[in-house]
This record gives sequence, structure tokens and C-alpha cells, in this order.
Amino acid sequence: MGLETVCRVKLNSEVSEGKAHCGDGELEFRGEFKIRWKWAELERVTSNDGVLIAVKGSDMAEFHLGDAAAKWEHAIKNPKSRLDKLGLKPTHKYTAWGEFDETFAAELNHVAGYPATEGPYDIIFVRLNTQDDLDNLAKARQAIAKNGAIWAVWLKGKKELTETHVRDYARSNGLVDVKVARFSDTLSSLKLVIPVANR
Repeated sequence: MGLETVCRVKLNSEVSEGKAHCGDGELEFRGEFKIRWKWAELERVTSNDGVLIAVKGSDMAEFHLGDAAAKWEHAIKNPKSRLDKLGLKPTHKYTAWGEFDETFAAELNHVAGYPATEGPYDIIFVRLNTQDDLDNLAKARQAIAKNGAIWAVWLKGKKELTETHVRDYARSNGLVDVKVARFSDTLSSLKLVIPVANR
């Protein structure tokens, strides 16, 4: 997820047309050369006359983005928190099922207080380890508010449990997927909701 466009990029003395992406804490470009820089590693980011300039070490990249340059600069300098991306608000009633690290629990408590003890919930975070855990998505569907959401979270790169498994199970159990998000370096997540026609 994030900002994406086709543009011209100059990296030091090289110039190429290609696809640029700005999101999930990274600035990327794929053309005749590739760039994949983490925002946190950038020493300088500025925009001027439609050009985003990013400096990392001895390398300088100029992204010719037009009107989007200032927006990309703002995104890099003001990164959203994980819970901003996941849509949790202070007023939401939420809970988390399964094993999540202490950092995530602290983030949740900081934004929306402690988990609610009973539904209906605005958001349920469901940690999936195996396909057997997919049944928890059907249980979560019964526990969310009509306009609530479920975030299914699973380990990246495991053939035993993939985004396709999660999406197929959700669709066969009265849910639709509306957003994919990078949960962490090792975890992926998919936002699931009840179709508007069934609310």
C-alpha cells in the first residue's frame, strides 16, 4: 500500500523511467536500476518544482513526480503509525485473539485503552498460525459490529498459510477483503468486513 506512479528517476548520474513506490516505510524504484531505501535511513528528503530529492549516504535520487512530490515528502517525513494504517481509533471497542507481541499490545492500549471483554467489536485482530486457525475468522464475524472489521494476521512466506488461504476462507464464510497491510517485518495482514448488502 502507499503512493505509486510511473516516473523518471535520476540516481547519481544514471537516469531511467520506471515505477516508483512510497509506502510502508520504504522508497522504491524499479527501472533500469533499482532503489529500495528505508525512510529511516534517509539523511535528507526535500521537494522542489515537482522533484523529490532523497539522499542516502553518498547516493542521491531525484524523483520527477510533478504535483505529487510534496505529498511524497510529507508522507516520508510524517509516517503513519501501524495503528493509523490499521484504522484503530481511540473510540473503538476492540480485542485481539491469538499471540501478538508485547509491543503491539502496548500500542493498542496507548491508542484505545485495554481490550473490551465482550462484543460487538469495532475491530478484532486475529492471529493465524495454521489453516486450522481460519475457523476463528468465522467466529470473529459473529462478534463484530455490522460495520466492524477483522484484521487477519499471519506469518509471511509460509506455504502452509498464505493470503490466498485467508481470502478464500473469508469469502466462503460471509466476509470480503478490502485492504492488505504490512503488519510488521515478518507478518502480513488482511482486513475483512461483512459485505454492505448483508449488514
